[in-house]
Amino acid sequence: MSRAAGKHFFWVILIFQIVANNAFAIDKLKFIGDQNIPTGEKFKETEIGGLSGLAFDKNKNKILAISDDRSAVNDARFYEFSLKLDEKSFNVTPTDVITLKDNAGKSFKKNTIDFEGISILNGDVLISSEGGINHEPPIPPGIFLFSRLGAYKKNLEVPEKFLPVKGFESKFGVRDNLAFEGLTVTPDGKTVWVGTEEALFQDDRTTSHNHESTVRLIQYKDLLSVKEVAYRLEKVPSIKVAGLIVGETGLSDILAIDDNHFYSIERSYMPLAKKLIVRIFKNTINDQTTDISKKESIKGLKITTVEKELIADLEDFTKQMNPKFQSLDNIEGICFGPKLANGHNSVIFVSDNNFNKSQRTQFLAFEIVP
Repeated sequence: MSRAAGKHFFWVILIFQIVANNAFAIDKLKFIGDQNIPTGEKFKETEIGGLSGLAFDKNKNKILAISDDRSAVNDARFYEFSLKLDEKSFNVTPTDVITLKDNAGKSFKKNTIDFEGISILNGDVLISSEGGINHEPPIPPGIFLFSRLGAYKKNLEVPEKFLPVKGFESKFGVRDNLAFEGLTVTPDGKTVWVGTEEALFQDDRTTSHNHESTVRLIQYKDLLSVKEVAYRLEKVPSIKVAGLIVGETGLSDILAIDDNHFYSIERSYMPLAKKLIVRIFKNTINDQTTDISKKESIKGLKITTVEKELIADLEDFTKQMNPKFQSLDNIEGICFGPKLANGHNSVIFVSDNNFNKSQRTQFLAFEIVP
């Protein structure tokens, strides 16, 4: 090989390595700002709280936040927030509250729904509900389509394997309060993904410090379920109190990047340690990921789950937060914000305060550094 050819070969190899390395580079989060709303704060005669999911309306530069209030404090609703966000500052201000109506045009009755996830779909609003399994008869999980003003339009069909067959005695379908927590729509508006917070009864036991539970995500196209994939949760962190490790890990929300990639929030709660750990992952669905839509149960089956990469532990950013609130609350919702001046995407999180005076509604904004 001549000296010139050797140099050419060297540069080809170097460029290939750079491209290959960048192709598998992990996104990073850069903290921009936080905002906290105390429990009990009112807006338009409703209490702001239970915010469990976010959606960004880029046409109006507004954030929509669904409350998981089961029509107990006020009628089921979502809030609209105005948004100011750049690389150095962040602010949200409530501007409207939209009451959700059932198929009879009335407010939802108390304890008939448990709304958790929210996304915008072609100008309408898609909202997931965990239902209520410990009722008689049980209230099934659901995915509702509303107009932007909260009028009921339709329900998406939920595959039977997710539906409980009995109330308290159910050993099939979703677990109570561990159902459709995550909901997202791809940026092109063509694909919907919804995920359970924990495993179906027939699929797996729940997470612990020595077990990684497996949950399901459903893919919808044209509002019809076409595919299901398995997502493996992380173990509960091994934090001992009085020699015990007590806690749970769940899939709190998901955010589609495109048809095959999404971010996820995994929240681990350890009541004895009085600790919340919130980890953010970037996930990939590829040709090797098993479609489990035809499997009533995946227990004991050899399957390929969604690929995961940890991109952030939100605990690492607490020292950059408002000095009065340098801790994490119960983070449950995620959405993209506006694209920043440097071309990078922004992402916003929100916490569910459970209408608890010892908690708060916490908004966090980050830049995604690719």
